[in-house]
Amino acid sequence: MKKGFTLIELLVVVLIIGILSAIALPQYQKAVDKSRVATILPLMRHWADMLALYKLEHGSYKNAQGSHPTAEEVGASWPNDWLGSDPNGLEDYNNLWYCFANEELTGMVYCSSQWKSDDENFEIMITQPDDSYYPAGKRLCSYNESFCKALGGKKIGESDRYEF
Repeated sequence: MKKGFTLIELLVVVLIIGILSAIALPQYQKAVDKSRVATILPLMRHWADMLALYKLEHGSYKNAQGSHPTAEEVGASWPNDWLGSDPNGLEDYNNLWYCFANEELTGMVYCSSQWKSDDENFEIMITQPDDSYYPAGKRLCSYNESFCKALGGKKIGESDRYEF
């Protein structure tokens, strides 16, 4: 008498492993994405705090010439290993993020994901308490409903933005 598994038994095991993988992989990917967001949030918060201090000192998010202050004037910078493209130092990127501080001279810090495809991209924003366009002093996520909800985001009215 031969001992071993039948073809049906092997197929059932492969099917079960396939189903478990199909369930686990998307959850794993969300966990990786959430960890990437967790790494950018402290940097964004630092920029938002430095911009708030700049406004307290100068009365506005603008410099004396009425335009964006430099990163040196604000007292903040992006990590050294980022690629840097903006002479003022307010805009920077790496292989994961494109970020801009003092968006539209409102003190908002904005970062957009760069590791996702266009249809999966999302934005993270930290607004200032005096921002008239966005909810005051909030962390916002937009453009990817499932990901924003995975961050714990609550939808803001009828917009595509989620507060988290």
